[in-house]
Amino acid sequence: MKKVLALSAAALLMTEVYAAESNVQVYGVIDAAVTGYKVKGQDAMLEFTSGFSMGNRIGIRGREDLGNGYSVGFDLEQGFLLDTGAQFNTWSKDGVVQNGAFNRQSYLDVTGPFGKIAFGRMVSLSGGTGDFNMAKWSPFGIGYGVASFIGYTFNQSRVNNALAYVSPSFDGFKVQAMYSNGTTTDDEKWSHNDHYYGIGAMYDKGSLNAELIFETLDNKSSEALKPAYVISAGGSYKFSMTKVFFGYQYGTQDNKRKQHVILLSSATPLAGGTLKFGGKLLLGKLDGKAKKAGMEDKYNSWNINAAYEYPLSKRTYVYGFAGYADGGKLLSGTASLKASGLPFRANMVNAWQLAVGMNHKF
Repeated sequence: MKKVLALSAAALLMTEVYAAESNVQVYGVIDAAVTGYKVKGQDAMLEFTSGFSMGNRIGIRGREDLGNGYSVGFDLEQGFLLDTGAQFNTWSKDGVVQNGAFNRQSYLDVTGPFGKIAFGRMVSLSGGTGDFNMAKWSPFGIGYGVASFIGYTFNQSRVNNALAYVSPSFDGFKVQAMYSNGTTTDDEKWSHNDHYYGIGAMYDKGSLNAELIFETLDNKSSEALKPAYVISAGGSYKFSMTKVFFGYQYGTQDNKRKQHVILLSSATPLAGGTLKFGGKLLLGKLDGKAKKAGMEDKYNSWNINAAYEYPLSKRTYVYGFAGYADGGKLLSGTASLKASGLPFRANMVNAWQLAVGMNHKF
C-alpha cells in the first residue's frame, strides 16, 4: 500500500512539473438559466436552459516555449449541456451525428515572430466564438438566445480539417486567414469535399476595434447547392462610459437567398454591473429556384434586446434578459419557414424571451 501511495505521489509530482514546464491549464464555463419564451402561433414555454448567456465548455490548453520567440501550443475544448451532461457542439456527416471529445475546438499551433499557424477543428472567422473568431460586433455575442447575431447571419460556425494563420500585430493592425480542406470530412477527392475560405483584417487599438471579413463556402459535395459568399464588417468604439458595437453582413447564395443584416448595440456600466442593450435587422430575398409560385419572396425580421449582468466575484455573475424578435410573413412561424426552405429557427426570428441565470468561469 505504501508503495502504491509513493508511486501515486511521484506521478502527481511529475504531472505538476510537466504542467509547469509546458504551462498546461484546465478551464471552463458553466452557465445555466431559467427561460420563458413564446414563438408566434405556439404555446408559451418555461424551461431550464443550459448555456444561455455563454456556451458551457471544459477545455485543456497548453504552451511550451521553444526559445528564440517560438512556442508550440494546443487547445482541446468540449461543449456540454449542464442539465443532462450530454455532449454539445457536435457535427453531422450525411445526416449522422458524429460524437466525440473536443467538439468546440481542437487545434495545435506554432507561434513565432511570423505570427501563428494552427491546424485542427476551429470556429470560422465570423463564427462568434473560439480563438480565431474576428466577429466582435455585439456585447451579446452568440449567446442570450434571441439576441445572438448568428440567429440572422450567414454562419458556417465550426469547420474541420482547418488551417489558420494569424499575423503579428502591427500597431494594432493584423490579418487572419483560414482554409478548411473539408468542413466535415476530407476523405473524398478534393473536388467532392466542402471547402471553407476566409480572410479578414482587424484594427484594435485604444478605443477602436474594427474588422472586415470575406468568406466563402464552395459546397462541392452537393450538386444542388451553389457556393455561398459573405462579406462582414463591424467593431466597437469605447466612449467615456458606453461602448457602442456595430456590424453589417451581406450574404448571397444563388438559388437560395441574398440578404443584409445590420447590428447596433451597447454596453454600459450601471450600479456595479453592466447593462447591455441593442437590436438587429434582417432584410432578405429568395433567389432563383428558391422562389415558389404564389409565395412571397422577400423576408425580414427585427429584434430588440436588453440584459443586465451583475458580478458576484471575478469569475461569477448573475444576469437577467429580455428579448423580442418580429418576423415578416415568410418568417412568421415554423410552418412558413419550412415551406420557404430558409435555414432560420422560428424561436430566433419571431418570438419573445425572458431569462434569469448565472455564469461561472474557472
